Amino acid sequence: MKRQGKGAIEVALTKKIAVVQDDEYELLDTLLSESGRPVTWLAMASTPRHPERALETLNRVEPLIKRGGVPQILCKPFVSQLDLKTPFTFADNESWNRAFNQPVAVQKQLYADAEFRRNFRESLKRPHLFTGRWHRVEVLEATNPALKQFEGRTVQEIAEMRNADPLDTFLDLALEDDLNLQYTMQQMHEEGIEQLISDPRTLIGLSDGGAHVDMLCDAGYATYLLGNWVRKREAIPLEFAVKRITSEPATFFGIRERGQLKQGWKADITVFDLNTVNSARRAKMAYDLPGGGRRLVMPAEGIEYTVVNGKVSYEHGRQTGTLAGTVIRSAA
Repeated sequence: MKRQGKGAIEVALTKKIAVVQDDEYELLDTLLSESGRPVTWLAMASTPRHPERALETLNRVEPLIKRGGVPQILCKPFVSQLDLKTPFTFADNESWNRAFNQPVAVQKQLYADAEFRRNFRESLKRPHLFTGRWHRVEVLEATNPALKQFEGRTVQEIAEMRNADPLDTFLDLALEDDLNLQYTMQQMHEEGIEQLISDPRTLIGLSDGGAHVDMLCDAGYATYLLGNWVRKREAIPLEFAVKRITSEPATFFGIRERGQLKQGWKADITVFDLNTVNSARRAKMAYDLPGGGRRLVMPAEGIEYTVVNGKVSYEHGRQTGTLAGTVIRSAA
């Protein structure tokens, strides 16, 4: 990459929310030095327990940011969907290691085990992706008719209804539905998000588009930025928000002649209605993969036209049949 003078690097860098540890700082420094290319790293976020950490970390890593080591942020609440057959959300928690790549019968035995539950409870005292906020874990869908009454309720609410412990309730509900029960898990600190999207040292992205297709889909971040943070909250100016999701990523990734409206440049244009543009906080499940496989989708709202290389590709949310796109490669 250094010899070619092209390309960019993206790396999942941090283990702890809003903190870049010394070894992570050194890795980022090495990547920048050895590649001579920009490096965007995942992820910068804010936590309500320590709201000051995000700004402190940005100040600490600012020398690397100036060299092209730019943190990515998500401008909407982080929402994931999971069942306990594929408990991806707990992949960073050692107490869950035995749950992965096992048949359902083995998983059910594990989740019912008192020692597993003790270890899980103890692990929540240490930093992990999931922090034990049961009021943000919601039952989305159950196949057991007896559990349908709990759809749309949080684990915290259901635990109170049952006079039970939330952690035990979380596992028991899954067992009662033969591990088919679908949960959604939300993590957010909206004051912190507002601070990060306003800070020019960050890069808005982190959509996880195309990865973990039945668990995560934040592909609606661009329309959420416009609908929530510009129109509804008036947190940032429209012009700044548009710049953040057009010319900034185009410049960072070396995509020439795109990201701005300039004479002679490629006419990639999105026309939206500021009164309606938005996306939901939570994705919808579609069953349109081969074999009826499922994936989460995030339909955009308020997008009137999508123009690709000067030709209208979408009109009022529908494909026109014109496919004018080409493969884009980094040119700088």
